[in-house]
Amino acid sequence: MKIRLPTACLLFWMFAAAACAQGLKCDICGEPIQKRFYTMEDRVTGVKKTICPACQELGSVCFVCGLPVKEGYQQLPDGRFLCARDARDAISSEEEALEICVQVHDDLNRLFSRFLTIPETNVVITIADKYQLENLFRAPGNENSCVTVYGATSSNPLPGNKFIHHVSLLSYLKKSRLMAVCAHEYTHTWMGENVDRERKLLLHRGTVEGFCELVAYKYMESRRETAEMHVIRKNHYTKGQIDVLIEADRKYGFNAVMEWIKSGEDDKLEMTNLDRVRAVRENIPASSAAELSALIIAPPASPTPVPDTLRLKGISGAGQHRFALINDVTLETLETGRVRVGATNVTVQCLEIRNDSVVIQVAGAIRKQQLFLHTK
Repeated sequence: MKIRLPTACLLFWMFAAAACAQGLKCDICGEPIQKRFYTMEDRVTGVKKTICPACQELGSVCFVCGLPVKEGYQQLPDGRFLCARDARDAISSEEEALEICVQVHDDLNRLFSRFLTIPETNVVITIADKYQLENLFRAPGNENSCVTVYGATSSNPLPGNKFIHHVSLLSYLKKSRLMAVCAHEYTHTWMGENVDRERKLLLHRGTVEGFCELVAYKYMESRRETAEMHVIRKNHYTKGQIDVLIEADRKYGFNAVMEWIKSGEDDKLEMTNLDRVRAVRENIPASSAAELSALIIAPPASPTPVPDTLRLKGISGAGQHRFALINDVTLETLETGRVRVGATNVTVQCLEIRNDSVVIQVAGAIRKQQLFLHTK
């Protein structure tokens, strides 16, 4: 079955005399344009491309730029197509993608050091394909989680007012897109720990996603990734809230927006009434000046010491939802995460959680390992 390009992507098409079209060639196949052609925008560069009718009818469309592909493209196992340019720019290594996520985490904490701290040791990141993300859309319990075309985050409470966050990021994204998506999902983990349940239920979905996109936008701005900034603002996922929050940030500052997200009186802001960002619930105790001062001037905390070997430090949960704490990372059955071992990191998959032990597979190792619970 042929997949026609979305009508919204076709800016216009026209009939023209052959003389008017003389010299025009299709930007996809290179063949001369005859009597009619279509004009489409490359979603990566913003440049308009001329497309012949035959290429417009192609069923293969690049997932990244949105243009039809005919030759030199790559088809991923999950069915996505990448044109030669976007395949070349894609991060194909899972290890490299996870390293980029570590960089994003550190960058965000530096950029927003006066305002927020992104969770670290209780975040499990997985690089997923399109099918895995689509399954998250349908998974029971994820109705209120962030699940998008590019990433998904689920924050689950644990005993002792603690949380475990599961973040899935789409594979084969180019670096700047991966960094923007990662920043978005990391912001969801922060919200999971810092926005109370009552406020979460009140907030408009577009506002929640808009705030996460605001953090990603400011991060891309700090890196001068203007193309990604354009993509973020053009995305309709936030129902227009990204533009409202960007303007509120410009006018009142990021701290005001963040405090409104945590304890504002409204479910969303309107461009015509931005000063409502100052309307916060008075019953939420504000941080004292001394606390804020300490937050600003305090040096970054040193990483928590971890063993020089993999150790099972705890097992929590029950039934099908059990968690194993290995060194500084909490993993669920069949989940993979980067675990700190001494001064380095290893990728570990938790295969089975038993009563007093876990079975794991370390990336690059031939055999599985069984770790027993340490009581000391």
